[in-house]
Amino acid sequence: MPEDPYAAIADLYDFAYSDFDDDIDFYENLARAVEGPVLELGVGSGRVAVPLAEAGYEVVGIDTSPSMLARAGERLAATKLTKGRLDLVEVDMTCFDLGRRFGLIFVAASTFQHLLTTEAQRACLERVARHLAPGGLFAVSVRSPASVSWDEADGWAPLLLHWTRVDPATGDVVMKLVAEQPDPARMVRRLTYIYDRVHEGSVRRSVFVTELRYATQAELTLLLQLAGLRVTHVYGDYDLSPVGQGENLVIVARAEGSS
Repeated sequence: MPEDPYAAIADLYDFAYSDFDDDIDFYENLARAVEGPVLELGVGSGRVAVPLAEAGYEVVGIDTSPSMLARAGERLAATKLTKGRLDLVEVDMTCFDLGRRFGLIFVAASTFQHLLTTEAQRACLERVARHLAPGGLFAVSVRSPASVSWDEADGWAPLLLHWTRVDPATGDVVMKLVAEQPDPARMVRRLTYIYDRVHEGSVRRSVFVTELRYATQAELTLLLQLAGLRVTHVYGDYDLSPVGQGENLVIVARAEGSS
């Protein structure tokens, strides 16, 4: 198995994104509109999947990161579910076979952009189509390529302070620094995240480097069509604003031939 890149920041992930829950109602509304269980690709720490399970849905979450799945398991254990259910599976979103179908499948928070080639994205969508129940929905959210700068900076990227926060659990000061390096030829942006945790005068640094591939609405629509999925709605954000009025492309699709 390849090294888990999220191991360095797993303990900081929920703290870093604790203020982001804009999309949870969106996915719950989609789950309410269909019948059958829910599947999240790239479940991470369970930020979306656990609230859906708490709302009473049967949810399966897949991911390749053991450290993030462990965090999701901890979040799940803390809820003491009484209605729904969440099963966590370590598997790649481009080659999973769960042997069942789902009423809703979704990929949240730009996770789909970690697939860096058209081939990988198409493989993922083909797996989605195989696992989607008749009449089921697929939703994917990515950052719009129009929302970021593609100007190259002669091979280097400035490291900028993104935020400084106090961890309420420890009282530590945590600083997040980000460097973004665009690669327009590949439509990819290389991101370096640095988290500095200051505790009693000492600093612990955690570094996470990743790449995100951007795609236009037309490209994503074509990939979905090739997988047998028919786009029904495209929004600019989770409040259902038109494309161009938000930073995202939020796409909803159905299996071809379903109502």
